Amino acid sequence: MEPEPGKEKERTIKTLEQDLNDLRQGLTVVAEFYKDLEAGSKEKDASLALDEGIVKPLMEDELEFESIWSFHEEVLVGDAQAHVPCNEMYEAFSEFCTRTGRPGVDQEAFEFVFARMENPEPRCDHGDWIGYRLRSAKE
Repeated sequence: MEPEPGKEKERTIKTLEQDLNDLRQGLTVVAEFYKDLEAGSKEKDASLALDEGIVKPLMEDELEFESIWSFHEEVLVGDAQAHVPCNEMYEAFSEFCTRTGRPGVDQEAFEFVFARMENPEPRCDHGDWIGYRLRSAKE
C-alpha cells in the first residue's frame, strides 16, 4: 500500500521546516561565534592600545627612575659640604648608565628627578649640586 500523496507532502513539508529550523539555529550559533570573535579582537586591540599608550611609557619611566635611583645609591655619597657642578653630575650619571647598561635620560629629566631624592635631599645652587659628592674609586 502506497502512502497517500497528501500525507507524503505533509511529511516532506514538516521535514523541510525542521531542516530550516536547524539551519536557523546553526546560523544563530555562527553569528554569535563571529560576534565573540569580533569582541575578542576589539578587546585585544584595546589591550594593545593600552599597552602602547599607557603601560609601556609607565614602564619606561620606571626604568629611567630606577637608573637615577641606582646612580644615587651606588655612585653618590651624602656630604652636606660637597659641591658638584650640574654638568659633571650629569656626565657621571651618563657614564654610570653606559657602564651598567641602564637606560639614560636627558639632563633636564635627570635634574627633575634627582632634585626629589632624599637622605639627604640635594639642592641646586648656582650651577652646583649641594649635598652629595661622587664616590671615589677607593670607596
